[in-house]
Amino acid sequence: MPLDTPAATPMLDDIVRQPDLLADLLARQDELTQFARAHLHPKGNGAVHAYGSGDGWFAARAALPGQTMGGCRTYASASMDFLLTVAPTLTQNDRALGITMSGGVDRSLQSAEAALEVGPIAALLTNRDGGRVGALGLPRLQLGIDDIGKFLCGTSSYTATVLALSMLCDNAPLPAALSSALPDLPDFIRTTTAQTAAIADQDGESLAGIRFLGTGHAVATADYGAAKMVEVTTVHSWSDELEEFAHRQYWSLDRGEMVVLLPHSARAAEFANSAADALARLGVITVAIESSDTPVPAATHRIQTPGGSAALPVTQAIALQLLAYHLGRTNGTDPDRRLHLKDDVDKFTVSRLLTRRSLLGTGE
Repeated sequence: MPLDTPAATPMLDDIVRQPDLLADLLARQDELTQFARAHLHPKGNGAVHAYGSGDGWFAARAALPGQTMGGCRTYASASMDFLLTVAPTLTQNDRALGITMSGGVDRSLQSAEAALEVGPIAALLTNRDGGRVGALGLPRLQLGIDDIGKFLCGTSSYTATVLALSMLCDNAPLPAALSSALPDLPDFIRTTTAQTAAIADQDGESLAGIRFLGTGHAVATADYGAAKMVEVTTVHSWSDELEEFAHRQYWSLDRGEMVVLLPHSARAAEFANSAADALARLGVITVAIESSDTPVPAATHRIQTPGGSAALPVTQAIALQLLAYHLGRTNGTDPDRRLHLKDDVDKFTVSRLLTRRSLLGTGE
C-alpha cells in the first residue's frame, strides 16, 4: 500500500486486517514446510536455535516451547543471549533462525554473523529483504506484509511471525486451531474493539499502571503486552509469570493499577482465577483474556477468544493490541503515530545507540 496517502488509523487498520493476513499465511503451508526441510532440520543430535529481539524473541518463546523441527528440539533465545552464550556452542549439526522484521537491530546482525562463522547453518525469518541481516545472503523466509503506515508498532507482523514459526514446526497445534478459528476472528476483533474501548473509557484515564501476567508460553505474550503499552502509551507497564509476580512485583503493586491475566491452559486458568479473586480484595481491576477452556470468572473484565487454548498465542496477542490501542487513546498519546516516542530527542537518540546505531540521524 502506498504511504503517500496514509490511513487515518493505521495501527487499528493493521489489527483489523489480521484475519486475512493469517489466512494468506496458512495457505503457504507447503512453502514453509519445504523451507524448514531445506534450511532448519538439524543433523544428528543438533537442535534449532531461534533468536530475536523484542517481538521476535516474544514470538519465538510463544510458538516454540515443546515443539520440534525435523524431529529435533527447538530453543528460543534473545539476540544478545544467543550471541554471548549460544553461538559459541553451535556445531554444524545445529540450525539457527534469526527473526527480525527490519534487519536493523545490531544484535540480530551480530548473532547472524556469529552463526555463519560455524558454517552454512543460519536462516532468516523477516518481512521483506531483511535489511542488513538479509544482506548477509542467508536463506530467507519472507512474510511479505505490505506496510500500512510509518513507524507502527508490531501488530500483524507479530501474529504472523508466531504463526509462521508454528508452521515451520513438525506438528504444532496452533496452525490447525487458528484455521478453525479464522471464520470467528473478524467478529472477535469487532467485539474486542468495543470491549477494550469500554475498559479504557471506564478505567484508563486514572490508571496508575498495568501488569501483564502469563503462564507457560503466555509469559512471552505478557512480555509482548507490556511492550505494546510502552510503545503506544505513557502508562507504566510490567510483565511477569503469574506465580513469580506474587513473590516480587506484587509488593510494588498500586491499588490503582490494572492486572491482565493470560492463562495458557485449563489448569493455569484455575490459578489465574484465584489470583483475580485475591486481587479483588484490594480493589485491583483485572482483565482476563481467556478461551472457552481457560475461563477466569473472578476477573473484573473477561475477553473471550475463539479457537480454544491452542490458538491463544495469536488470539491473546490480538486482544492485547486492542487494549493497548484504546488505553493509548485514553492516555492522550496517538498509537497510530507514536510521536510521543520521538518528542524527547535525546531519549530517542539513546534508544538508537542501544539497539540500532545504523539508524542514528535518520529519524527512524
